[in-house]
Amino acid sequence: MPTVFWDASALVKRYSVEVGSETVDAVFALVPPASMLTTLWGYAETFASLFRSLNRGTLDQATCATAVSVLKHEVLDHPDLGFLAVDDGTVLAGLPLIERHNLNVTDATLLAVLLRYIHIQPPQMPPCVLVAADQRLLRAAQAEGVSTLNPEQLPPADLSAILAQA
Repeated sequence: MPTVFWDASALVKRYSVEVGSETVDAVFALVPPASMLTTLWGYAETFASLFRSLNRGTLDQATCATAVSVLKHEVLDHPDLGFLAVDDGTVLAGLPLIERHNLNVTDATLLAVLLRYIHIQPPQMPPCVLVAADQRLLRAAQAEGVSTLNPEQLPPADLSAILAQA
């Protein structure tokens, strides 16, 4: 089973019904939290996305409150789900990724932290898969040799086979 690294563009689909939500739910069903990673930036961006949906009127107050509570329980408070640290060095490591792939600073930093994680893993460790719906981030990650999964383009029924190939 690969390690799954969540970008907010995919993680939010767990807490707000969108295209790809069923696939994200399937990832949560198949991959144990100990094999999941994100960053505090990813958590915070998911949190912010839920409130943007509330402010747009696509989520009501009760649904947003429930979503935020479940997000906190499943991600921030979960003792097994891992957080990769974003520090100043990671932000600086993302600058060449901005140049190469025309990324914004957040996506470049998240890709830099993921690449750093992948490069320090021993060869026998399971592969790491970026789960994202952001097309530019997915293209950049693929160009950098990172396996990716776009929940908007993968039916839940195909997930097991894709994860087994990672």
